[in-house]
Amino acid sequence: MGSSSPLNFFKVLLVYSVVLLLSVPVVSLAAQEPVSLAVFPFNNMNGNQDQDYLTGIVTSILVEDLSQSGSLRIVERENIREVLKEQRLQMSGLLDEKSAMKAGKLLGASYILKGGYVFLGQDVFINTTLIDVETGSSRTFSQRGYQENTVHALSEKLLEYLTGSKISLQSKAGEKTILALKQQEPGTVELFSYIINSRVYIDDVFVGYTTGDHTVPLVLKVSPGKHTIRTHLTDNFGVIDTPEIVFHDWEKPFELLPKEKIILEDKTRHFNDLLYRMMLLLRKEMSITPGKADSKQVSHSLKFTDREGKVINISLVIDFKETDTPKKGGNADIRLTYQGKPTRYTYFAPSGEELEFSEKVGKIKLDLDLDCSASYGWDLGYSIWRTDIHQGMHQE
Repeated sequence: MGSSSPLNFFKVLLVYSVVLLLSVPVVSLAAQEPVSLAVFPFNNMNGNQDQDYLTGIVTSILVEDLSQSGSLRIVERENIREVLKEQRLQMSGLLDEKSAMKAGKLLGASYILKGGYVFLGQDVFINTTLIDVETGSSRTFSQRGYQENTVHALSEKLLEYLTGSKISLQSKAGEKTILALKQQEPGTVELFSYIINSRVYIDDVFVGYTTGDHTVPLVLKVSPGKHTIRTHLTDNFGVIDTPEIVFHDWEKPFELLPKEKIILEDKTRHFNDLLYRMMLLLRKEMSITPGKADSKQVSHSLKFTDREGKVINISLVIDFKETDTPKKGGNADIRLTYQGKPTRYTYFAPSGEELEFSEKVGKIKLDLDLDCSASYGWDLGYSIWRTDIHQGMHQE
């Protein structure tokens, strides 16, 4: 056999090298362990026990936010508690950095996050210290405000530093306050009412009487939060729910922010007045001049919703003119359409007389007053009323 050529030797060497390279395991960055973080409960720097409740709120929101990135592993709180207990260290943001580093190593954490908060008027100042367990270096992050978004903004800063990614956590829903109601300054409610001496209740607690002067409000100091205001005079006053026609006191839910002022108007009225306004669907008048062959025509389209929630459609056309047959007087030719069904009526009043007419159709009544008693003008007054409701029904 002849000796191998140099070219063949290099081919074999190349293939062998490729095989060796393929056999070497490739380390993926995505497979690396996420950064581990231990979050210690935040400390109330004011020392006021009434403000301790914020410790749990701030810590819980931060832990929830930091868990969302997927690049951080949050050490379980129970594990933190056990390690601190074994080391006889307090479960608090007051833990010194040396002790924090020791606890962090026992927990297997890359970083320790500790901090505290202090009340500044209606705001809370939150200050945190992020400690690198390996190097002992630290960095501070802080935020001031009173909303959940205040904590979310702090979380965004921490996540950007730890992961290099900008993550948006603030939202409209995060505008809710994190302060307890007793820590907030009250707001003001100004209630305007036409009713005099109506009793006013907030959350069913009596707070005063309406002034009766609709230009002078009853001014009330109310704690922030969600409330319901209600007024009561007698069983003859209140508001009506439509279309079913239900009678009750006027009431209105509202939400008040600290130091906010809101203006409310009491809608209480006498039930009979409200019923009358609901019953009267149409009222008009027109006139003609005797001896001038005068005539007029009007038309109306209207509708209402009955107590069963059904929409009732009505149209009315009236021709009003002078006539000599069978005698001189005023004549009204009526075309009334109720729910698409037309009906025609003719009414006549002789000169020098006044007559009234009334017709009921479905859930309405048509009233006419034909007055030809004056020599200078003849008048026709007409109105349409609902008949499925009536005054006094709130007492039945």
